[in-house]
This record gives sequence, C-alpha cells and structure tokens, in this order.
Amino acid sequence: MNSISNTQRTITIGYGPGYANSDVWNDLKSKLIIPTEIVSITAAQRYNPALILLDHHLLRGMDYAQWLEEFPDAIFLCTDSMDLDVDLILTSNLPYKQTMKLLEMACYQWVVKSEKTDRARQQDTSFRYLNKLADISISLSAEDDLMKLLRKILTEGQNIACCDAASLFLINEINDHERELIFKLTQNDSMDLPFEEMKFPLNESSIAGYVAVTDTELNIPDAYALSPNVPYKFNQSFDKNSGYRTKSVFAIPLANKQKSVIGVLQFINRKKARSLKISDEKSALAYTLPFDSDINVLLQALASQAGIAIENTILQNDIKALFEGFVNASVAAIEQRDPTTSGHSFRVADLCVDLAKSVSMSNLTRLRNTRFTDSEIRELKYAALLHDFGKVGVRESVLVKEKKLTAGSLENIHYRILLAQERLKSQALGQQLAMYRNGGLDEARFADINEKLLADVQMLKEFYNSIVEVNEPSVLKQDNREMLDKINEYRLDSQDEQLAIITKQEFDLLTIPKGSLSPTERKEIESHVVHTQNFLNHIPWTKEFQNVPSIAAAHHEKLDGSGYPYGMKDSEIPLPSKIMTICDIYDALTASDRPYKPAMNTERAIDILVQESGRGLLDRDLVQVFIDAKVFHVIDSQEYSTATEFSSFSHHPCDFEPDEQGHEHEHSKH
Repeated sequence: MNSISNTQRTITIGYGPGYANSDVWNDLKSKLIIPTEIVSITAAQRYNPALILLDHHLLRGMDYAQWLEEFPDAIFLCTDSMDLDVDLILTSNLPYKQTMKLLEMACYQWVVKSEKTDRARQQDTSFRYLNKLADISISLSAEDDLMKLLRKILTEGQNIACCDAASLFLINEINDHERELIFKLTQNDSMDLPFEEMKFPLNESSIAGYVAVTDTELNIPDAYALSPNVPYKFNQSFDKNSGYRTKSVFAIPLANKQKSVIGVLQFINRKKARSLKISDEKSALAYTLPFDSDINVLLQALASQAGIAIENTILQNDIKALFEGFVNASVAAIEQRDPTTSGHSFRVADLCVDLAKSVSMSNLTRLRNTRFTDSEIRELKYAALLHDFGKVGVRESVLVKEKKLTAGSLENIHYRILLAQERLKSQALGQQLAMYRNGGLDEARFADINEKLLADVQMLKEFYNSIVEVNEPSVLKQDNREMLDKINEYRLDSQDEQLAIITKQEFDLLTIPKGSLSPTERKEIESHVVHTQNFLNHIPWTKEFQNVPSIAAAHHEKLDGSGYPYGMKDSEIPLPSKIMTICDIYDALTASDRPYKPAMNTERAIDILVQESGRGLLDRDLVQVFIDAKVFHVIDSQEYSTATEFSSFSHHPCDFEPDEQGHEHEHSKH
C-alpha cells in the first residue's frame, strides 16, 4: 500500500455487513487506512468514507443512485453479482492479493480524484479571494470618512476570517518622544455593547501594544493559555464584565507606505460558521477555531491595504482641516477689516449650501434634473466664504468713506470760509479807515459797510451749513443743488487773487446724487470682485474645486447683463453664482443694523428678491426655491460673529438698497 501511504491522506473504507468477514481488513488498518463497517446510511454519513463497499444489505436501505447522490466524492465497489454500474467490481472469488491490489487501486483512484477536486476548489477559492481583495482595495481607497473606513476594514476582516469580533487600534504621536495607543473601534457579532474610545501607553504589556512595538504578528489559539514567558498579557476585564469568552486571537500590525506601524488589527474567535453566536465559555470552546495560515495570508493582505488607506484618509482629513482653517482665517481677516459686516460671509455660505441642497430636491420643471454633488456643494461653500476677499484690494480711504467729501476736505472748506470772513472784515475795516483819511466820517456809509459785512459773513455761514448738510450720504435735493451751484460760483476778490470756497473736485463730490461714493470710487468698490478672482486664481485648487474663482467672480452679475465686472448674461453665469447672488442680496438686506442703514425684515427682503427676479435680474426659479424651502431660516438658529459697536464706518461691497422707484441698487445708503 505504498502508493497510498505516499499521499499522506487518511482514507476511510466503509463496507457493508456482507464484507465483514473478509481477511483484508486487519491488514489494512493503519494511521492512513481506516476500515469501518457501516450498517446504514446514518452510519455512512457519520464516517463519510472515501471508499464504500456496497452489499445487498446497504442497497435495501437506499438504492445505488441515492448512494451516488449522497456521497458524490466517494469511490464505490460491489460484487459482480449485483450487476451495478459502479467504479470497481469486487468478485466473490478474487484471491487475497488481487483483492488487496483492487482496494489499493480504489484508494489511489480516490486520492487522485480528491486531489483534483481540492485543486479546483483551491483555485476557485483563491480566485474568489483575489476578486474580493481587489473589491476591498477599491472600496477602501474610495472612502474618505475615517470612521466609515475603519468599520469597513473590520467588517471585511470578519468576513474573510469568519470571526466573531474585531478591534482596531491606532497609534497617536503625542510628541517627538511619546506615543500612545488608541482603542479606536470594535465590532462583535454576538454582543452589542456600548463602546467608548480609550487610550493606553504604547508598550509591550498588551497584545496590541506588543504587536505595534515589535511590528510582528501574534496568532494565539487560546488567549487564556498564554505562556508565562511572553511579555504581554490578555486583559480579561471585558470578558468578566460581559460574560464573553475570548479564545483564538490573531493580531497584525498596520503599516503605512513608509513601513512604519500606525496601528493594529485584532481579530477574535474564528468560528465554524459566521451565524454562530458566542455567549459564554461553553459556546466559545465549541464553536471557535484557531486562525490558520491560509486565512492569515488574506488578513495580511487586508492589513496592508488598510494601513495605506487609513494613512491616506487621515492625511486627506488633515489637509481638509488645514484648508478649512485657512479659509476661515481668511474670512476672519476680511471681516476684521470691516467689523460692521461681521458674519456676512459665513451667513452667505450657509444660505448657499442650504439653497443648493434644496435645488437638488426641487420639482420645478427647469430644476428637476439639477442635482448638486457633495463636492459641488463644498465648492460653492468655499466660493461663498471667500467671495468678498477682494476687499483687501480696495483703498482704505474708499472703503471707510463715510461722507461725500474725502477726509480733511470739510475742514479745508471751513478754513477757507473763515479766511473769507476775515478778509471781508479786513476789506470793510479798510473802507471805513479810508473814510477818515479822506476828510471825515460818513455815518450812513459806515453803517452800510457794517450791514453788508454782516450779510456776507452770514451768507458764508449758510454756505458752510449747506455744505455740512449736503456732505451727508443722503439723496441730493433740488434746493441743495441750487445752493451748491451758488457756492461753486462764489469768488472773493482779495489782494489781487480770487478766493473760492470749494474746488471743482469738492463740488463734484458734493453733487453726488445719492450715497457718498463718486462714480470712480464706486468702480473701485466694485473692483473687489476682480481682486477676489485674482486672489483665488493663485490658489492651486484641486480638480473638484477648480471652479471656485469663477463662481465667486460672478456673484454680482445679473441675468440681463447689467451686473459687474464682466456684464455676463443669463447663459454665461454659472448656476452656483446665481445661487450666491440671491443669498448675498438677502443677507445684505437683512443683516443687523449698520451705521448707515437699518436691517430689513424677512418679508420685505423676500419681496425685493421677487421684484428683482420679475425684472429679469435674478433667477426666478432659484428665488422660488429659496422661498418655498424657507432657506432663510437656516441662519436663524446659528450664532455668527457680530460687531455690537462700530469702531469705524465701512462700505460693504454687497450693500443692496432701493432707489426712488423702489428698485434695488448696490452700494447705496439710506
């Protein structure tokens, strides 16, 4: 039986009672050949023999076709008198040596057959596992939420190993010389217990700590039977508190691309079937298996993928946090320059995000197929947060210009008026002195000079009072305009020169119809959009956020082409920019009282949005979604930084107020 022995496979030969008296069975008994009498199908099922010798007794219990169906991998033998289509025929008068030879051939035939089956099964299993690992790799690399990624890693590991529980530990760098182990996540098929993240010193005293420090695997058949010589111990506190029984454990290090250990995967209680529940020591001992080498190879492959995926996800999250910090710091810097509009950019961003999400759920005909992805919503959020960054490119003197005249101009005018008054007094006094020199005092003439002096001085005072009144950023009235024309024409002849009260530049500023900004200054305020775009163009945006500059640059464009800076029309304006325009206007109208304008209530602001959409300036459907979804409520419950005291006046680029006809214009003041 050498050919059988060389296979190193244990072969059970099941024979019916009719073969019980054969002389060959005693000679066949060995570690590899186990002859066993079977008297029924139940006995055959218990032993699952590789060779089955059928006799009349066994065939009475179940016909040959049923035997073949029940034991498809077995080799069948029977006597030639049964006239059955079986693998081998054992004749009743066959000599001993030939019987042995026939049995040996049958055993060898089974070995060849079973090896072929095993190879096919292994190939199929390997193929399935390779496909599974490929799917897992793709799945892990696509996940950017750390906790979802960790849960996915544990779940896939449990599926591969058919184990009851799994845990994941991550290493945290406290400083250059100190690290700790964080118990980050655990899953258990048999028990649903509350989990709380815990931290431990990173050393070799625990199983996970030992694996992390030494960068080695541990395959432990029984966690309660550790050798006293190993440096690590198994913490039984969880088992004691829950009634659970941890038996087999396989712990493997997680490494990053630089081969540095960043964590540990720990799989617990490999089971005979995933559906089995382990609730106590008895079930643990009955249902669990050690982790074998085949499974461990697959878990090693999973750990290799998981380590890199975790590192990438943490790095991506760090980059996102860094960028979010940069954006928030940038917005804070912008709003520090203009405390009167503090919180505006954050409110506009929240309104934009909510409106974009509402658009994705809208049933309006034109918007029914418009759906914003998470990346597109984040892109809009960043554009909204940074839409006013270009204010840093506007001159401070223009940004904080509270009155029509530039800083210091009113004082200069006041000085000229005082100077004119003094010169008028000097002229009057000179005329009166000349009367004395020329022969006498003419009291009537003297009185006329005094009366005219008082009238001229009073007129100059009225000039100044009118200038102070007109200097306010209110609507220029007709009578004020007539007074300005009079002031502009006034000249005082003195000492071979003419003294004017106001210069041409001051006259142009004082005749601004509304607000405090000249057309040139208004253009400079409007240039903040170009400054914003230029600034954002210098940021190396990733592909998913590459449209941030163009979205932010178009938030003052109008559908009819009347907006700025490029006069874009409906089809040229990006949809996210149209969303931002609506949200920007709404917040500019309803923001807390500013030094130069009171806040509007929600109803009035919505009426204005509807009016603007009716005039073809704003997207009518987006305004409808804004109203129907009550997007404006998203900022009601939020707390935003606000300036309770105004340290200085400042124009906001997004101011938006009604003109005399009730229409809305930007950059004006009440």
